[in-house]
Parts: sequence; C-alpha cells; structure tokens
Amino acid sequence: MKNLKTILAIVILFSVTSCGTHYRMITIIDKNGKVQREIYAHGNEKFMNGDNSENPFLFELDSDWNIHRFDSTFHYNFFGKKEELNVKICKEAASIEQFAQNIHCDPIKRALAAPQESFLKKNGLFYTRYSFKAVYGKLEYDIPISIDDYLSREKQMVWTQGELCNYKIMNGTELNEYLSEIGDNFWRWHGRNRFEICFESIKKLTPNYNLDIDKENIYKQTMEFVKDETHNITPEAICNVLDIFYKTSYFSKLYNANSAILDEDFEDLNAVEELIFNVISYELVVSGKIAQTNAPIINGNTLIWKVDGMRLLFNNYTLTAEYRTVNYWGFGLAGLLLLVALCSSIALFNKKRQR
Repeated sequence: MKNLKTILAIVILFSVTSCGTHYRMITIIDKNGKVQREIYAHGNEKFMNGDNSENPFLFELDSDWNIHRFDSTFHYNFFGKKEELNVKICKEAASIEQFAQNIHCDPIKRALAAPQESFLKKNGLFYTRYSFKAVYGKLEYDIPISIDDYLSREKQMVWTQGELCNYKIMNGTELNEYLSEIGDNFWRWHGRNRFEICFESIKKLTPNYNLDIDKENIYKQTMEFVKDETHNITPEAICNVLDIFYKTSYFSKLYNANSAILDEDFEDLNAVEELIFNVISYELVVSGKIAQTNAPIINGNTLIWKVDGMRLLFNNYTLTAEYRTVNYWGFGLAGLLLLVALCSSIALFNKKRQR
C-alpha cells in the first residue's frame, strides 16, 4: 500500500508538472555592476501576433522591456526535459537591485517573479572581489493547517529543495523508504488542506446541517472517494461525498446553485499549486574566476540554478556566488615597489662598502 501511494504521488506530480511553464533567464553582470537580462518563454498564438494581454511571463511587460518574437519555436533543455521557447524579452539596468523594484505582478507570483538580488564589488590591490546573491522568497499563501504538523523543517527542505547532504550515508533502499515516508506525509498535508478549505466553504452555505459533528468521518470517506489522489479533492467532489454520507441529493444541488462561490474560495489554493511547477533556469554569467558558489551547474563562466515554485513552498531559496578578477596593475605596482626597494638596498649596501 505504501509503494502504491508513492507511485500515485509521482503520477500526480508529473501530471501537474507537464502543465508547468518554463523560463530561461540569463543575467550578465559586468565589472562595474551594470546588468543585462534576457528571459525566454513560450507565448501562445495571440501573444505572438502582438496581443500583450496574453503575456506568458510572470510579470507585466512595461515599455522598458524589449520584446523579440521568434519566427519559429526552438527547444531548450531544462534539466533533462526539452521545452519549446519562442519569445525573448531583454532589458538593461544600472544595478541588479533595480529589477525587483520595477516589477509589477500578481502578489501571489511575486516570490518567483521578483527575487531580491544584490551585487557587491570590493576592490583590493591584487584582486577585485565580487559577491552575488539572489533570494527567492517563500510563496505567500494562507492555509488552515501548517506543514509543520506533518513534516519537520529538515524534511521540508529534503522534499522541496532536495537537501540530502545529511543522508549520503544511506543506501538506495533506505533512502527510498525515507523519501516515501516524507512523500506520504506531504500528500496527507496537501489533501487535508484541500478538504478543510472546501469543507468550510460548504459549511457556510448549510446552516441546517451540523457538519462538524461528522467532520472526521466525512474526511475519511472523502479520501476513499478520491482514492488518495488528493488533487481531486474539490468542492464538487466533497458535495458528492456529503450526498453519499447523508443519503441525500441536497449537496450536489447546493454545488450546482453555488459553484461560482465555492470555486472562488478555492482559487487562491489552485493558483499556488499551478505556480509550484513553474520552472526557471537562472543563468548567471560572471566576468571573473569563480571562488565559491552554491550553483549545482557550472558551465565555464556561467552558473546555473534550477528555481521553481516547489522550492519556495515552505522556505526561501537563496542563490550565491563569489568570484574575482586579477588586478594586473596591482601586481605591476607591487613589482615596481619591490624593484625600487631592491635597488635602494643595493645602492645603500654599495655606499657602505665604499666607506
């Protein structure tokens, strides 16, 4: 049964990810902090014909963004999965901090659309050091039950951000069991919140029924009704369960008469779930030798991170990089000073010998 639930969770996961939107974002920072940014996406036919109201990007496109629509689609490899792209937007800024300041978007998308980015340059005699940081904040959403009731903070990081560095000692079987347990609890949390939101919305419209008395039994029957596929827990599904539970047709009629109201209460949760599977290939092109970074992929002077809504479900996700360039003038100046000091020492030594 445990393996079956794991398989169901994976099937659900991939069925939703197939609907996710993919973006390739390239950020180029020069030695003075000036930034050039390009973002690639896939636009629908209306957008490609000039209708900007069908904007495929996560934020509004103001006049500062240059839009380039390609004549045909092309494929880009997003971490092992090829996706079609056909449009690019680009923009330059004096500093990387300006991008987040000038982005306008739906508040629920802001965590993915507007990371808090910073760039610091520190001059030295021999090297100029650069420090980059981008913080993608936790998604903002309001749900009845916290994930902390189902998973520890450590397990949350494992499930959403793949933090497995503390589990390298495990073999494959042990790791599979560990992840299966986390997955089971994650999907229980997911299903319970969907149930709670639907249940409370329905309860408001049924003052003649004391649904709270039977709440736990209704929840159990709901899970049996959807066969543990928690994404199928909807207001309509629970109304069908209530009809079965109370042997009536009252609740299905209630849903048909109030579907707009009941579905509206569910919209925010659906919006977050859709956002979870948006994927960004964040590519940072640096102008120096990389000293330290948490980027999982390094391709020459390009650092690549995978950013998606899942990583932001419970925590922030931070990208960091430090790199440096050589100040040849500093080495030249040091060599010249050393030469002057050496010549002075020789002259002083010869002067003493002549005495």
